[in-house]
Amino acid sequence: MIKTLIKLKILKFILIGSVSAAYTLMRYCDQKNKVKSKKEKKSLPLTR
Repeated sequence: MIKTLIKLKILKFILIGSVSAAYTLMRYCDQKNKVKSKKEKKSLPLTR
């Protein structure tokens, strides 16, 4: 029973860690895309 509880706690930490890593990666990619889109918007008026 104790081994099962330890395994469940480890599984919980793995799940929480993977969800937080995915969220962090998603925010990083969104931030990178915003910077990229701002650069594209700035370059558009120059191509008349």
